Amino acid sequence: MNNLTLFFLGLVLIYIPACLSQNNDKQCFSQTLKPSYPCCKSDKVVYTDKDGDWGVEDGKWCGIGNGPSNDSDDSCFSVALGYKCCEKCKVVYTDKDGNWGVEKNKWCGIKDSCASPVEIDLTSSTTEIEIEESTTEIVIEEPIEIEIEIEEITTDIEIEEPVEIEQPVTVQDNSSFDFSFLKMENEKKNMLYSPLSIKYALKMLEEGADGNTYDEISNTIGNSTLTKYTNIGENLSLANGLFIKDSFYSNVSLEFINTLKELYDAEIKKDEFKNANNANQWIEDKTLGIIKNMLSDDMVQNPGSVMLLINALAIDLQWVTEFNYNSTNGETFYMDDGQEMIATMMFKKEKGNDLFYYIDESVTAITMDLKDYNGTPMEFMAIMPNENLSGYIEEVTKEQINEIDQQLRSAEFVDDGVTLRMPKFKFNYNLKLKQDLINLGIKDAFDSENVDFSKMIGSKNSDNKLYVSDALHKADIEFTEKGAKAAAVTVFIMKNGATASRPQQKKRIIIVFNKPFMFIIRDKNTKDIWFTGTVYEPNKWEDEKESYEKTRGY
Repeated sequence: MNNLTLFFLGLVLIYIPACLSQNNDKQCFSQTLKPSYPCCKSDKVVYTDKDGDWGVEDGKWCGIGNGPSNDSDDSCFSVALGYKCCEKCKVVYTDKDGNWGVEKNKWCGIKDSCASPVEIDLTSSTTEIEIEESTTEIVIEEPIEIEIEIEEITTDIEIEEPVEIEQPVTVQDNSSFDFSFLKMENEKKNMLYSPLSIKYALKMLEEGADGNTYDEISNTIGNSTLTKYTNIGENLSLANGLFIKDSFYSNVSLEFINTLKELYDAEIKKDEFKNANNANQWIEDKTLGIIKNMLSDDMVQNPGSVMLLINALAIDLQWVTEFNYNSTNGETFYMDDGQEMIATMMFKKEKGNDLFYYIDESVTAITMDLKDYNGTPMEFMAIMPNENLSGYIEEVTKEQINEIDQQLRSAEFVDDGVTLRMPKFKFNYNLKLKQDLINLGIKDAFDSENVDFSKMIGSKNSDNKLYVSDALHKADIEFTEKGAKAAAVTVFIMKNGATASRPQQKKRIIIVFNKPFMFIIRDKNTKDIWFTGTVYEPNKWEDEKESYEKTRGY
């Protein structure tokens, strides 16, 4: 290598982004995330998610390796961004995501197996590549300057602080489950439920099942990973509980009890079952005071009732950017039956990264960030079909939601910002959970003759034969200028059967949700759907107008 070549190479290295020179040349996947995390000095893995292996050093998260493990050395970071891996190791551009090459006039990611330091093409003084209206121009002069104009390459994966997970609970993937209840109870009225709560309760039920009873539950809930969330004061709560009638406690398998404790952090409660007071108080506490008197006394006092298997979860979160309270007013909302109402319509103008939007000929969609509490970022998503909502729900799939996710654009790139008008709403809903689960294929669990919950008792030959006598699910939501407050509870009452891309926009965008829409509240990182539902009739302005006028001093 002659001196001139070494000189050029030295100048190029000066222009390598700082992110590639951190951590003493040690690179890892976590540097490419938003926000980024440093690379671990050691290889001790304490947690693994879809992004890769994580460690903890000096009390902070750090990344290990180049991302999810692969059986071959042909993996690369760009696959997650929608670009293929390069066949060769020639680098023409480096950004926060990694090293990029160009092959067959298309961008590709440099494989993890490529040797370091990376190969940079210096064979000619000028290299110009045209790809899909994007150009990369490398001009070598003295000193070398690299000018790059390309379409923005972004990733939809955003991680704040990884959610604390001790022992993740895994089940088979069934992406249709989350929206199954929307379809089965598509009755053109306000609706709300928590897929995550139902999954948790069913997974605990599955731990005590065997035979066909187990198969029916397993086939229904599918194979997703249930995240263990850390409760955050009065803002976020997720809890599991097992109430056992004191006279029946000795019949319950200790292995089953320990499994619920270890995998689900379940609280085990002995109770006389004289009334529902203790269970109702537990539910109220775990839902941040939102859901009260969930169970009636007769549900518990029934001589056959011996166990209550419960999941309860709740959020009380504020928007990153609140709606302007003084701009809330009455506006027309067009109902599904063709009638009109004057709804309480909230207003805000957003120019930052806290609001994303998507508009096409069939749907209008937005996402808004809720405040991050202790590394658990949540977001609200609303989808308003241009045609009727009930027809859209009949066909909606999680894959369609994911496609909308990919098309979302940030308000940050709209010069005059995005103006959003959204109706205020508050309601609760009781899911017909028992019948819905039977319709989904879980039948034996409710059949006192064919049921097999022998793992709860510890023996197939026991005189005791448990079955689910009822399945309950209630959810409550309040959506205001300040934020979203929601809670859900799932209860299985057990009886003893023996007794019974994003280009910049140069225009102003106004989005008005003035027709029925569906919504989702989910974890931004894991995409766990905490709540989903529909709004056919929001709050009436005539019911709230006076309180707003008093507050504003009219």
